[in-house]
Amino acid sequence: MGSALIVAGAAATVVIVEAGDSPGASGVQDSTKVLLRGDTVPGLYPRFDIEAPLPIRLFARMDGGCLSLGAARCRGLSDPANFDYAALELDQPLTREMLDVVRPVPAPGLVPDVDWVDHVDADPIRALESFALGWFPAEQPEPAEEGNEVGELGILPEALVAFHRLARFRPALHRFHDSVLEQPRRASGPFGDRLVFAVQDGAGMDWSIPWLLEGPGAVDPRVWCTDDPCALEPEAFIEEEPLSRFLLQFTLYEATIAAPYQAWTYCMPPARLDTLWSKLRPIPLSPFLPTYTAEKLFVAPGLLMSASMDENEAVVAFGALHRATLTPLLEHGFRWSRFDG
Repeated sequence: MGSALIVAGAAATVVIVEAGDSPGASGVQDSTKVLLRGDTVPGLYPRFDIEAPLPIRLFARMDGGCLSLGAARCRGLSDPANFDYAALELDQPLTREMLDVVRPVPAPGLVPDVDWVDHVDADPIRALESFALGWFPAEQPEPAEEGNEVGELGILPEALVAFHRLARFRPALHRFHDSVLEQPRRASGPFGDRLVFAVQDGAGMDWSIPWLLEGPGAVDPRVWCTDDPCALEPEAFIEEEPLSRFLLQFTLYEATIAAPYQAWTYCMPPARLDTLWSKLRPIPLSPFLPTYTAEKLFVAPGLLMSASMDENEAVVAFGALHRATLTPLLEHGFRWSRFDG
């Protein structure tokens, strides 16, 4: 299946994966997870079903032989007729030394700089453009949308126009877990007519600006966050940041949780973070989702960090473009609930 060899024996199912760094493809992903992904092999499905009677033994193919990784259990798989994917979990996690042998960390290559932080206060739209063009890979530009009931994008505030213009060249901006809508929509309710431009996945929350903007706020309007907008009496509050800075804040937070490599800490005293501050630049924005997790945002080359903390405890999440950018974080000795480095 893919680069992996699966042997259906009389006493066990043996899986041999290629050593190397293969995120998302067949191979070792981290200290406990091994993926199988490739052509459909429906005849092997019973070997990986949760009720399969035979054990699964994992090996990594090395120069001169195979290295045993131990026994594993299947924690997720595709349907029987189209069996082309399985997620295996090792019974015993690999040591760091073993992990570096079977899944060596490649050099990070080029990483985007963080000079855009200098523009956040004076020109947040420019900061957003510089960040997105450096962080997300170039793709074929998306075709421009025709006007809809809202009108052409030209009638919207400049910050929203700039975001949609940027998303044509970096479509990843529209693939976040929570998204800025490609077509903003009108809504009405107890807070008056508004234009909803972003939603939380599952529509549990949305963000909007007043509809038919007039006066000084029309250039860079305030943003309303509405919790459970479908409720009879939804709760709403005004975001700390105006639209231009909110779009940057929203993009940085979503880019952190959408990054290809992740690291999340368990709760710890804030003093444990002291060794990090010299390696990170704080982004001069107010905390994101202040009534919930109040995430403060930080950046380093190729690395984003969000921290939810008060004077007693802190929880931190990192997002990175390359595995090697996360690996140096091991020296800080944090307890990790997830670590892709």
